[in-house]
Amino acid sequence: FWPAKGLIDAGVMKLLRMTSREAADNGGPSDNMSRSVTLSCDIYSSPQRNAAINACGWVKKYGVLRNLLDKCESSGAFERSAALAVWHGDLGECVAALQRGAEDVKALFEEKTDDDVSEINSGRSTESYSETLSLIAMCVAGFNVTVESDGTIKASNVWNSACEGLLRRPDLSERNTANQSSGPKYLRAILLFLQNVGEGFDCIIHNEGILLADRVAFACKFLPRQELRSFLDASMRKCLYSGNLDGLVITGLDKRGIALLQSYVDRHADVQTAALISSRIILPAEWNTERKVCHEWLESYRTMLNNLQMWHSRAAFDCARCDHIRNLKNGAMNASSGRRGAVKKQQVAPQPNFPPQLWARCNYCNASLPLSKLRRQEGIANSWLSRQNPVLTCCPQCKKPLPRCSICLLSLGCLNPYMELQRERNQYPRNATSMDKKAMADDLSGLANIPFAEWFTWCMRCKHGGHAHHLVGWFSKHTSCPVSGCDCQCQFDGIEKLRRPGCKIAN
Repeated sequence: FWPAKGLIDAGVMKLLRMTSREAADNGGPSDNMSRSVTLSCDIYSSPQRNAAINACGWVKKYGVLRNLLDKCESSGAFERSAALAVWHGDLGECVAALQRGAEDVKALFEEKTDDDVSEINSGRSTESYSETLSLIAMCVAGFNVTVESDGTIKASNVWNSACEGLLRRPDLSERNTANQSSGPKYLRAILLFLQNVGEGFDCIIHNEGILLADRVAFACKFLPRQELRSFLDASMRKCLYSGNLDGLVITGLDKRGIALLQSYVDRHADVQTAALISSRIILPAEWNTERKVCHEWLESYRTMLNNLQMWHSRAAFDCARCDHIRNLKNGAMNASSGRRGAVKKQQVAPQPNFPPQLWARCNYCNASLPLSKLRRQEGIANSWLSRQNPVLTCCPQCKKPLPRCSICLLSLGCLNPYMELQRERNQYPRNATSMDKKAMADDLSGLANIPFAEWFTWCMRCKHGGHAHHLVGWFSKHTSCPVSGCDCQCQFDGIEKLRRPGCKIAN
């Protein structure tokens, strides 16, 4: 996930300029190293590291730490809130978060009965756990280090003994926290981090109980560039091997990100997640293999929805995907024009209409009835069509009658291609080019000879149908098919959608 706005497909590796095509360890951007007064350790910063930390979700609105901690505590993650406060160098916020967590656990313990206590937050809501949070808050409040004559950093022996005692408690012991939620693991991370300040942070970055996004952000803040590169490479390889989608925060949606999605699909057979993620980006044209893989995910997901008869969900997904891709293209065009410093407002070319994927055909000659198809068919007698009405009740190709409405028993109608073509030719501007005429001919939005109420409408099960407004009137009072002898319970849900001006419901 990318909490930062605008980071659509960029991963931490790309933001840090550590990809194979960019700078190597010694040729990358320079980092600024400073000394944390509170933690007495080195902290690294640069615009690239700040962007990576932002992508990991460590920066909220206006960059205020309080907003980030409130977001964690609103979901009950007081332990993570305290750990983030420590790693940001604010021990006071850590103590306050632990105290609020202790009060929250105590309140839950008092409200629930004995049968419910063991089911709350995987054993968190116990009186002993509330006491543990309070003790850790006191331990963090007493954190203090001294610099020895040889330059080493060392905490007092009394404080280290207190930490060791807390780590041996049943709530925090490494053996008991293996199968628990991530809360106790964050508490262990707080104590181990403060104990090992100045001696390395392997106990944090290799702790699988901590979210990978938090470990990556931690590494971006405390590790030098070469160690950071090694950690990111190792984490990325592990995610590729196990199919862990958390690794997308490292890879982004580049070629390695697509490979990570494929590994996830191979292990979990979850094509839905892969299709939803890959449909939100536009891959470069030269990525032929990756584009083919993403297309297969997308079509497999659409086919699955159709097989489950979730046509509305599939149609809503297609519409939302097309709108999102259109917005991405428009945003890219606007961004590119802004980078060039263009003063004039550039005219954006209109987006082409997506072609329909379902057509009505004649029962006799299989000729496609949509106007765009009839225009391209040869052999239609224009002399005969020129003498007919704008709306035909027979096939323009073979002149056989079209299907009849199951309510009024009149033939359904289709547009007369000759009359429509003549009408549109009269609307062409005199200076219109051939490309303009072709675009106008493909645009069917101006057709109005057949009202929406008289469109072809049929049941997907029994294939019986008729005029739309006649079926609205029928299914407002009946539930079965209007054709005699057919007991299909047609699921017609367009009654409310068709109640609009110009669509009168037949009584």
